[in-house]
Amino acid sequence: MQIEQEIKFRLPEPSARKLWRLTRRAGAARQRNVTSIYYDTAQDHLRRHGASLRLRRDGNRWLQTLKLETAPAAGFSARAEWELPARRGELEPLRFPRDEIMAATGLDLARLASRLRPRFETRFVRKSAAILIDGATRAEVSVDRGHVAAGERREAISELELELKAGEVESLLRFAGEIAAPLALEVEFESKAERGYRLAAGQEFPRPRKWRRPAIGALATPSEAFSLLFTAALAQAGANARGVVQGSDPEYLHQMRVGLRRLRSALRAFRALVPKRAAKPIEARLHNLVPSLGAGRDWDVFCEGLVRIASQEPERAPEMGRLLARARGRRSAARRRARQTAGSVKMQAFLLRALRWLSTRPWKERAGAAETSLARFAAESLGKLHRRTIKEAHEIDWGDAARRHQLRIRLKRLRYGCDFFAPSFAGALATPYLKRLAALQDILGDLNDIAVARGLLAKIAPRGSGTDLSAVATQVGRALTVRERTLVSSLQPAWQELEKRRPFWVAGR
Repeated sequence: MQIEQEIKFRLPEPSARKLWRLTRRAGAARQRNVTSIYYDTAQDHLRRHGASLRLRRDGNRWLQTLKLETAPAAGFSARAEWELPARRGELEPLRFPRDEIMAATGLDLARLASRLRPRFETRFVRKSAAILIDGATRAEVSVDRGHVAAGERREAISELELELKAGEVESLLRFAGEIAAPLALEVEFESKAERGYRLAAGQEFPRPRKWRRPAIGALATPSEAFSLLFTAALAQAGANARGVVQGSDPEYLHQMRVGLRRLRSALRAFRALVPKRAAKPIEARLHNLVPSLGAGRDWDVFCEGLVRIASQEPERAPEMGRLLARARGRRSAARRRARQTAGSVKMQAFLLRALRWLSTRPWKERAGAAETSLARFAAESLGKLHRRTIKEAHEIDWGDAARRHQLRIRLKRLRYGCDFFAPSFAGALATPYLKRLAALQDILGDLNDIAVARGLLAKIAPRGSGTDLSAVATQVGRALTVRERTLVSSLQPAWQELEKRRPFWVAGR
């Protein structure tokens, strides 16, 4: 088994011609035709286990390759790979090391062999060359131009791939950052296999990517767990950026923001491992990206809320229509700003900088913390988050919107922390606590939406607006107040239910 380490980019047509001028350190390039046929069962057995199996003709060579995604790829991927010559150009799954693959993936290729069928294929021309990045780091730079096909469906391929052959990941990512802006590169979060499966399922565009919690082994160190969780959050944010730019579904923006929030929450949940000073380069860049994305999401939620209120007030349809038209106009402007941020050079630079930051392991100065068990580290981290939440809620006046907002932030950090660490504990212990925590956070989230809605309402119907517009804005304000009172009355019981649940990280001790 080998571990393949590479980073891929979408390569715009004009940039392909510039690439080789920017990579003067590259050796002589060679070009060949590459055709790959991907196999799976009708039930996508391999895909569901995070694996892909292909039979490839690369120039005059035939190879069969099984790849295993070790974690949600955030542009830079590390994949376990088993590759063998394919005799007579035929797939022979029984030649793979059965026991080794079962231990790594849980897959038994021998039992699946008779059910494997071609699912899709890729055809492209690959131009590649060896490149010396520094005295110790060697890589291969490849440009793939062609298409992926599933039945009658096709999608163009134009990718740049940098594969580490020897040396440091950090050097490879630094080099990637140097060429990304001049070539207008965008980190590619979909593998060729993922694109093929998507086309085979009839999907023309990737769906919004939700959180994919990485598999963290029982013996993983806190350092290893942080790397996996940070990468997964970065992948969620980066993969949805393209949908924000090119799609119309507001879920892309929502999931992109969730990814960035998880990224920030991971930094805080692992604060004992990643001190503030080490995290500062990432948190500062996050702070610059978040505002325009947040504003876009606020207007999405506000417009959805207006539609719900309008459905309850059909007699005010004309006035509500005018108010909603104003809100949608502001939403369109906010979405444009969010698209500009998601598709900006600054966003791509952030993704690459975050990957490079992770590869340099800035938390090495706290290496001692990584020597403890993950469960012990998790208990200490969750204990701190829990105590800070309790302190924020101490003698709270539930009618105080500012205090509620601060508590909501604390609860959100605690909930993400629980999600990160809960698998380190017995699931039966964690479920009741997580259920009550989620319920309380949902109530506080709805109350925050109401507070934001009041501010946005004042922007589209300020004092001095026409009589009809003022009247309907007043009606919307009353509806918000009624909903707010109902939610506030449910806060104390929800908090009491949470306090009844003993934290799962201390239960049984």
